[in-house]
Amino acid sequence: MRVILIFLLFTTTLFSQRKTIVEIENELQKSYQKIQTDRLGNGTIAWDSLESDTKTFKEEITKYIATYPETLTYEFDSLKKENIDIVTSDDKLFRIYSWNTWLGGTMEDFENIFQYKSNAKVYYKNSLDKTTNEWDYIPFYSQIFTLKTAKKTYYLVIKNGSYSSKDASQSIQIYTIEDNNLIDSVKLIKTQSGLTNTIDISFDFFSVVDRPERPLELIKYDKENRIIYIPIVYENGKVTDRFILYKFNGEYFEHIETKKNKKVKK
Repeated sequence: MRVILIFLLFTTTLFSQRKTIVEIENELQKSYQKIQTDRLGNGTIAWDSLESDTKTFKEEITKYIATYPETLTYEFDSLKKENIDIVTSDDKLFRIYSWNTWLGGTMEDFENIFQYKSNAKVYYKNSLDKTTNEWDYIPFYSQIFTLKTAKKTYYLVIKNGSYSSKDASQSIQIYTIEDNNLIDSVKLIKTQSGLTNTIDISFDFFSVVDRPERPLELIKYDKENRIIYIPIVYENGKVTDRFILYKFNGEYFEHIETKKNKKVKK
C-alpha cells in the first residue's frame, strides 16, 4: 500500500508540473517581451539584462519544444504578433522558429530552432546553419514550401540575411527528412555550375523598401506548376521585375526561361 501511495504521489506531481500549451505560449510571450523592453523600451539599451533575458528565452523555448511534441502543430499566434517567425510545412512535419535576439546592430542577430517529425517521433535542432565558427552569420527563415514526389518529400525553405540597413540577402534551400535526420544539403536545383542545394541573391534593401509584405517575398514558388522564381538583381543591388525560372522535371529543378514579373500562385 505504501508503494502504491508513493507511486500515486509521484505521478500526480509529474502531472501537475506539466504545463498546458496555452501556458507555454503565455510564458514564452512574456519572456520575449522582456527582450524587446531591454532593447527598445527604456530609451537606453539595458545590455546586461538583454544578454541574460535572451539566454533565458532561448533556454525556455528550446526546453518546451524538446519536451512537448504538440508544439510542432500549435499556432503560437501571440508569438507571431511579437514578430517571431514560425513557419510550417504543408504536411505539418517540419517547422522553423526564428527570432531576433536584439543583440545585433544594423547587422541583425537571429536564432532558430528546427523541429520535425519522423517515424512518429518529434525532433529538434538549434540553428542548423551555424558551424563551429562563432562568427558565421545565422539567418532567419520566412517560408517553407512543400514538394511531394513519388519517392520523397522535399522542403523549399526561404532564409534571409540582414547585414546592415542597406545590405541584405534571400536564399532558397532544399531540405528533406531522412532516417530521423533533417538533411539540408539536397542538391535539387540544376544551374550552369551544376546541381546545387541553394540559390542566393544579395540585394539593396532600399530598392524594395516600399514593398508592403514583411518579411520580403522576393524569391517565389509556384507550387501548382512546381516553378521557382529567382529575381534578377543588378550589380548595384537593385531588385528588378524579371525572374529566372526553374521548373521541377520529376528529378530536379532546371532552368526554363527568364521573364518579367507576374503574379505567382502560392
